[in-house]
Amino acid sequence: MAKALNINITVPTPYVSLKTYSEMTGIPLRTCEGMVSDGRIIIRPKKARMEKVEVNLVAMLRDAIANSEI
Repeated sequence: MAKALNINITVPTPYVSLKTYSEMTGIPLRTCEGMVSDGRIIIRPKKARMEKVEVNLVAMLRDAIANSEI
């Protein structure tokens, strides 16, 4: 019988700027910008074209869990 796996993860805030996400992950900002363009980084929907990009950390965590082999 397999043991149940419990993982507790705290998300400090639901959204962070792309620059902050880059710093948190160690991924260069230009690479992050490309990852937003191709959909690998999930962002908050922008209401205006000139709004700053905000990474949706909750959605990113949910995606990581869904794509893991736990």
